[in-house]
Amino acid sequence: MTEWPEVGEIVVIRVTKVLNYGAFADLLEYEGLQGFIHISQVASRWVKNIRNYVRPNQVRAAQVIHVEPAKHQVDLSLTKLSKEQERLKIEEWEQSKRARKLLEVFAKQQKIPFDKAWKEIAEPLLENYETLMDAFQDAVFEGSKVLKPVPEKYAKPLLKMLEKSIEIPKKRVRGVIKIKSYQPDALISIKKALLAGLREAKGAEVDIIYAGSGKYLVTSVAYDYKTAERTLQAVSKRVIEEMQKAKGEASFEKLE
Repeated sequence: MTEWPEVGEIVVIRVTKVLNYGAFADLLEYEGLQGFIHISQVASRWVKNIRNYVRPNQVRAAQVIHVEPAKHQVDLSLTKLSKEQERLKIEEWEQSKRARKLLEVFAKQQKIPFDKAWKEIAEPLLENYETLMDAFQDAVFEGSKVLKPVPEKYAKPLLKMLEKSIEIPKKRVRGVIKIKSYQPDALISIKKALLAGLREAKGAEVDIIYAGSGKYLVTSVAYDYKTAERTLQAVSKRVIEEMQKAKGEASFEKLE
């Protein structure tokens, strides 16, 4: 049975054919499915020569704008995504491929079928993590406790293999929180808000440094941009909420 993407979903594609009126592309996460990008969905500006924007074998991220299984049709758009969304999606896809490959290698080492490895290792980890690579990287970062859902006979050799195979990269994102408070206990309220924000730092290292004039520089460092970005947003959101409760003002601006 063919699995179909949902409208609005962001997918990874490989361009296969470019025509004057649009381009065809394979959906790399959906085996056997091909989509079409009309020339009007290639760029947000007028396109004189479509080949200046897409080319065969190019790997891109696109948004699904129409699905019609009866006609075996999937329409895609490149204009609906920001460069940041595209970069994050492709990075996630590449990490997913690598995680699957690592599990394949481990299955061969343990002399078990891949399907068995997926069921007994991947599925239990995916109950707690959004992606398998998130779980693998966290295991390297935090140790064997991450692999508790995995059968004990696999946990130790898996961690040993992951420690040899995965080097945790440092991805850094930053932003500025501006805080104002005219309450008598302003300093105490600000300190409590910042500490509450830091408690939202999960999966990333977060530093908050006073930059003067009511501005606080927030830096989130993780092994992938997605986690770093998610943590930065969670921390800043909590600080803003806490300051509002304390009758103060706060706003956040991400730094590029």
